Amino acid sequence: MGKYSNDASYAEEEVQGERSFEDDPIEDGKQIIYDEEEYLAEVGEMNCYCVPTRVYGFKDFMYRTLGWTLLNKEQILGAFTVAFTQIPEAVTGALIAGVNPALALQSTWLMNIITALVGGRPGMISGTTPFVGIALAELVQKYGSDYVHYAVMFAGFLQVIFGMMGLGAFMRFVPFPVVQGFSNAMAMYIIAAQFRFGKVAPDQTFLAEFSARRLVEPGHSWAHLTDENTAWHTGSSLIILGSHAFVAFLICLFLPRITRVVPSAFVALVVCTFIEHLFIRQPTDFRSAIIEDYVIVKTPTLEPVWTDSDITMPGFNIDTFRKVYLYGLAIFGTGLCESLLATQIVDDLTEMKGGKNRVAIGQGVANVISAVFGGMGGSGSIAQSVVANHSDGITNLCTFLTGTFVLFFIYAAYGMVNIVPLGAIVGIMVWGAFKLVDWESLLQALAALLPLSIRDRINLDCKTPRADALIMLAVMAFTVCLDLSIGLLSGVLIAAFVYVWDSSTRVIVEREVNAEESSSVTYNVTGPLFFATAEGFSDIFPLEEIQFDPDEVVILLEGAEIYDYSGMVALKKVYDRFADLGKVVALSSISPTSRRLMEKTAYMWQGVNFLEIEEVENSIDNSTLISRDAKV
Repeated sequence: MGKYSNDASYAEEEVQGERSFEDDPIEDGKQIIYDEEEYLAEVGEMNCYCVPTRVYGFKDFMYRTLGWTLLNKEQILGAFTVAFTQIPEAVTGALIAGVNPALALQSTWLMNIITALVGGRPGMISGTTPFVGIALAELVQKYGSDYVHYAVMFAGFLQVIFGMMGLGAFMRFVPFPVVQGFSNAMAMYIIAAQFRFGKVAPDQTFLAEFSARRLVEPGHSWAHLTDENTAWHTGSSLIILGSHAFVAFLICLFLPRITRVVPSAFVALVVCTFIEHLFIRQPTDFRSAIIEDYVIVKTPTLEPVWTDSDITMPGFNIDTFRKVYLYGLAIFGTGLCESLLATQIVDDLTEMKGGKNRVAIGQGVANVISAVFGGMGGSGSIAQSVVANHSDGITNLCTFLTGTFVLFFIYAAYGMVNIVPLGAIVGIMVWGAFKLVDWESLLQALAALLPLSIRDRINLDCKTPRADALIMLAVMAFTVCLDLSIGLLSGVLIAAFVYVWDSSTRVIVEREVNAEESSSVTYNVTGPLFFATAEGFSDIFPLEEIQFDPDEVVILLEGAEIYDYSGMVALKKVYDRFADLGKVVALSSISPTSRRLMEKTAYMWQGVNFLEIEEVENSIDNSTLISRDAKV
């Protein structure tokens, strides 16, 4: 590695290394020499022209550009591939909402670029998703598409506030089985969504009238499969589409085992496009569906909604707010859930932690700006993020370039996008769903449902607690059958109930009586004292039993923890129960956190005796365990 030194004017800059050029510039009679490794930036960085030295001449500029391109080829090709696969997904979201697909495409490129610049998780792709379309569908049906922009702006402001308040930390309350179940459910949803490309695309008028749905509508994930108003492709067209999907899936699955020089999804896209147009359409009359058959990518208008002649913006007043705020809350909740869970999934894929508050702020800013310029908003896309990461697109550069390529396609090269076979998109997305599934979790759930005798017979030793398996399966069912937000909320609630139920059985009370004089008794309490254990803790000390205890009672709380007011009330009730019997009672060995909580309600503990640990130890030295262990 060469060494370099410089000053503010670069007058005496000298770099010593292994590589030089014949036409390098000469300064102070010395030829500038460069080290290739020294000024190649990190993957995804854009500072290759200024680190560690400034550019010297055209040849140096070209060399650095080439080096940067080779270093980031996975980011570039991965972004190029995702841009193709994201267009049908964004269009699907627009068709579900019943709005012009141009709104979805506008949001998609804007959100990718803005989240990469303002704040986003590296490697996470954003844009319009079907879940956002679901949240907007009823608004469009009731009031029209012109109100969409206000609803998205409101949702964006809420997301910014959420991130600035640091509420992303609440994601730690989402248990891992919920994330597993959500990942598996999203894989099922992605696969089900691909079947819509096997149907003849209806016209835009039909979509605007029929596709709108309620925010929560059971079975909508597969409604397009049973819809009688749209017909399936028939004969050779459907067979060729399936063949493209199969070839693309195999390329994505097996090519990385041979080489990772070029992303497998990009290769699948190119191969299927060439097969369709060179070996199927040219020599024969057969053909399969391409993106143009599903929707023609058109150029949207890039100007603020208030000056766009194609949009009639309603007045900014309280009446407009009453119409849009509920749908803004729906976009806020749905978009935030999908974005934060996408962040969690990408964290697990890359084993690098992303900033959830920063993601929320980035998504909010992107939604506000995209709505201002005529978009319909969006969120983090789990499917596209998985495709990007498995194409080695793991940096913000990949996200930025995805938006740039989508921008290029819709404003300059939409003809190139329109010729891509939908079968290739289907195969890549199915591969992404295949990689998204947590196969081990499904095996663990199966093991949890089988009895021990069968598990031993088939040597299945990966069982998880049945409660965790139930949580994962419940999240999968609710997400696929109802809605993303309901699936997430149900999983968290079930997990919280299971935890509270399990914790409510973990309070143990041991009774120790002085063996010599039997003049004192010590109750050693272990476990959490909170609302779920409060009643059971009190029941451990019935009057008909404790009235025969010695006159001196010590309640030792060394292994206990008080968590809420219910726990304090239960402890005080037990204390008063002993005191009412004329016994001398004392509390001892209270933990620092419990003590701080009790100090906030000091009035409750007036007249209560507290002992230091040394006094209790002297008493316990002459004591022995002579009674039961009690559990709540």
